[in-house]
Amino acid sequence: MSISKKMRSFILPTIIIIGAVGASALLVMAKPEPEKKAAVEIARFIRVIKAHPKQVALSVETQGSVEAKQAIDLIPQVSGQVVYVSDKFVDGGIFKKGEVIIRIDPRDYQYAVTSAQARVAESQQFLEKERAEADLAKAEWKILGQGEASDLTLRKPQLADAEAKVKAAEANLSVAELNLERTEIRAPFKGLLNSKNVDLGQFITMGTKLGKLYSVDVVEIRLPMSSKDLGQFDIKGLKTGSAQFDVTLTGRFADQDHHWKGKIVRSEGMIDPKTRIMYVVAQLRGDQLMSLEGNIPISIGQFVSANIEGRHFDGVYQLPREVLRQGDQILVVDKDNKLRSRKVKVIESNRDFVVISDGLKEGDIISQSQLGMEVDGLLVKYDLGQGDQS
Repeated sequence: MSISKKMRSFILPTIIIIGAVGASALLVMAKPEPEKKAAVEIARFIRVIKAHPKQVALSVETQGSVEAKQAIDLIPQVSGQVVYVSDKFVDGGIFKKGEVIIRIDPRDYQYAVTSAQARVAESQQFLEKERAEADLAKAEWKILGQGEASDLTLRKPQLADAEAKVKAAEANLSVAELNLERTEIRAPFKGLLNSKNVDLGQFITMGTKLGKLYSVDVVEIRLPMSSKDLGQFDIKGLKTGSAQFDVTLTGRFADQDHHWKGKIVRSEGMIDPKTRIMYVVAQLRGDQLMSLEGNIPISIGQFVSANIEGRHFDGVYQLPREVLRQGDQILVVDKDNKLRSRKVKVIESNRDFVVISDGLKEGDIISQSQLGMEVDGLLVKYDLGQGDQS
């Protein structure tokens, strides 16, 4: 029985496909094996710095406002009409120590002094009379008396009373003279007037607030410091005031930065329980009140930043802040030019630099590049031309 035409049209393409597949398989099997090459590790370029130990002086950055060391209300101790007002008695007026600011009408107090002087003279005259009477009584008793004379006979009580009256009169005179002196209100220190509350011709009483005077010979700045900041100083000396530290103050005046040099003279001794902050006090006096650049005086109320010199360390490493990684670790390049994590002891860290006391040695090459977390063993290359620590 012959194969039908329909069957032939099916079998022939199938044979062709099977033959093509077989030929392809033979070609693949006959293809030569590719040559295997070892993988090449590509070194990553990083920025580095070379470590050298040196002496480092740590400092603390803080800020505060300038205040007068002394600030008092001017208050009269006597009453009367204001008959004199200094031309400087205006907001911003500066008075020398002892200069008259206001004078109250002194006439009532001058009369009181004159009256007190008269009473002193009168009491002294009475005392002289009593002394003469006592001497006379004593002489008469020697001539006419018998035995021991009584104090009353010798006029001792009368004499003591006369002496007491003299002392009382002299005390009243001192009070009158003091009140007369108080009619002139003088500056107790060199100061700047901040407010003016009275004027010429006004009647004032004891306790009237005339104005506020701020000292200008000495100014102080309260500076907040954290517990970490305080660790940079001799805490005992700071609390007792036996140690002083240099401070540089920077403030803007007339659209320019100016600097003043002063001293940290004491701490306020207590830590705020809410903020955990302790305040230290910087002080400027004399020539320190003038800026280093243009002889500009520091102003009360001025806001300033402060750089306080702290402890000094020898043989430590000051490095850029970016070398420090999480957990006080740094990346050091080993002898095979591979990165290795190393734990270090950090004694100071701020936004600009870190200071390391342990964990490094002279000549270590340290990575400054920002890398991922898992980089131990990473092959690197670098250029030390600008990476040496000065």
